[in-house]
Amino acid sequence: MLMRNKTMITVITAAVILVSSALAFTIQQGQEPKEKLSLAPDFTLRSLDGERIKLSSLRGKLVLLNFWATWCGPCRREIPDLNRIYESYRDRGVVILGVSWDELQVEQIKKFVTNYKVTYPVLHGTQSELSQVGRAYAWQGYLPTTYLIDREGYVRDVYIGARSERFFLKGIEPLL
Repeated sequence: MLMRNKTMITVITAAVILVSSALAFTIQQGQEPKEKLSLAPDFTLRSLDGERIKLSSLRGKLVLLNFWATWCGPCRREIPDLNRIYESYRDRGVVILGVSWDELQVEQIKKFVTNYKVTYPVLHGTQSELSQVGRAYAWQGYLPTTYLIDREGYVRDVYIGARSERFFLKGIEPLL
């Protein structure tokens, strides 16, 4: 009887470890159960060309939503990596949206985008619009901050601070 109880405990312990490991691997691979994910808050902002872009209209695509500003050094350093990702993966359904937190005129932001050769869409808004977006995302004000949003509109990850192309691709590629 004692031997049977020890065997049963060993089997149960092994099963718990196996299930925990499988769950940890699944979450690590970007496959967290949907009930634990948050739907990305929807918003509409204007592109630099004046087009109104609604985030939910991008469902079916993988979105890197990048909060940045022209005066932010780490944001500037991240631009070439984001450009490479956009150019290499947009045909596979990856969209990068830069949301400018600048209090500049549109023409000034356009000039920056041209000078830094930003190839992905950049959005802007009024202070009120940007404040609403920031609150909806519980954004802490750190720049850059990037949200990885899957094809169904769920936030899969949040990256605070500048990241490299290779780092972003670790989150993107399992979701392609």
